[in-house]
Amino acid sequence: MKQGTLILRILIGVLFAGILAYFGIYFWNSFTANTGTATLYTYTAEERVTSRGYFFRDETVLSQQSETAELLCAEGEKVGKGDVVVRIYSSAQDYQVQKELDEAKAELHSLNYIMSRTGEAGDTMELDEDIVNTFTSLQSMASSGALTNLRNEANELRSLIFRRDYTYNGADTLNQRIAEAQARVDELSAKAGSAYESVTAPESGLYSARVDGYEGSMTLSALEGITPSVLTELAGAPAAVDETALGKIITNTGWYFACNLSTSEVKNIHTDGRVSLRFADSARTYSALVQSISEEENDMVTVVFQSKDYAPQLAGLRNQTVEIITGSATGFRVPKRAVRVDEQGQLGLYRISGAQARWVPVQILWEEEEYYILKQAPKVDEEGNPAEETQYEKATRLREGNTVIVTGDHLYDGKVVQ
Repeated sequence: MKQGTLILRILIGVLFAGILAYFGIYFWNSFTANTGTATLYTYTAEERVTSRGYFFRDETVLSQQSETAELLCAEGEKVGKGDVVVRIYSSAQDYQVQKELDEAKAELHSLNYIMSRTGEAGDTMELDEDIVNTFTSLQSMASSGALTNLRNEANELRSLIFRRDYTYNGADTLNQRIAEAQARVDELSAKAGSAYESVTAPESGLYSARVDGYEGSMTLSALEGITPSVLTELAGAPAAVDETALGKIITNTGWYFACNLSTSEVKNIHTDGRVSLRFADSARTYSALVQSISEEENDMVTVVFQSKDYAPQLAGLRNQTVEIITGSATGFRVPKRAVRVDEQGQLGLYRISGAQARWVPVQILWEEEEYYILKQAPKVDEEGNPAEETQYEKATRLREGNTVIVTGDHLYDGKVVQ
């Protein structure tokens, strides 16, 4: 065997042994890294305090003796001065006749409306789509509590259904139904006569059927100079509820809410600052302005909040448990051990991509004892200026459901961990 060939074989053997050793150590580190992982999910952390307080409003109670009354307004519905909000009937029979008359008039109105549009094309597919859209709108209004236009939407749905029926049965059927509806209206009108007495709104505002005895005491003027002891006194002394009350009209714009808090609880609440309020009997969160904070009284203060963010369900509320949210952050929740610092002092974590660990710089938005709320840090160039991401970088940003490494030894970008 030639000497050159022997040396070449020895070199190849040494090189092959080195490659085997390299991959052996590589895979040994990968499978003995003791990596523990966690799944990313979106989380909102809040800083909040809880208290119990009262809504303050300027309200006018509607009172009239009656055995049979019909409310024409929904809770929290806007009314104008002089609008009829309640009908008073002398008997249940008068109420039933008037109810039938109202239904007959509504049907006649819908039929006449359809007749006025007989020149339009009766596209049944378009009508079906309009019916579905109107029904969806009604469902959305009912679930959200936005009832102001509920009656108008219901009448529109009735008209659309009549029009849909007309496209099948033709104009002769429509004329016949109009004649029948008119005859029914005439018959019921003769029976009704002056079946009811109207109760109108003395001022414009919001209608509420709930009367609790605080209408004369928890007014806007009562908020001037209010203190913890005054609020407690007002809360404990409601007036007797008028048995003839038919509801009330809330005349002020927006709403006011007052509650007592300890001096330690108001450390992050400041006059003219904004907070979010979440009431026990309302399904959503409201933005509010801190209107005033009273002088301290036995380590307690009274905080008054004001807002124009009005939902109809607030109209009837008075005494409420409230969560006052002074700060919040939304991002990915991860255990603290998942966040590390690289050689350049950049915070980040390792995300598992395929079988490898990939370094992702992050920014911490919120810190709690056991976890961080964070987001992926924006890309910057060597000078620290914002840089545009590539399409690949955009596609591989941190997302809910990603797996990140919480514990592990000898980690680096690109290390095989699975």
